[in-house]
Amino acid sequence: MKFGILVLMVILLAVVVGLFYISFKILNKVRQEERAENAGKVPARQLHPKLQAELQQKHEQEQAEQNNK
Repeated sequence: MKFGILVLMVILLAVVVGLFYISFKILNKVRQEERAENAGKVPARQLHPKLQAELQQKHEQEQAEQNNK
């Protein structure tokens, strides 16, 4: 009886380890596919409105300086 339970536990442990291994392989494959898809894309990021206003003001000042020269 104890031998049967021990064998069952070893089989169960092997199945769980096998499932972790398979899921890890699938996860890595999906990550590689996502990296390949997103390699050429530029992430769409937005600046905070205050930072965007400061950046716009800085560009306007640089253009004004270039026009005055």
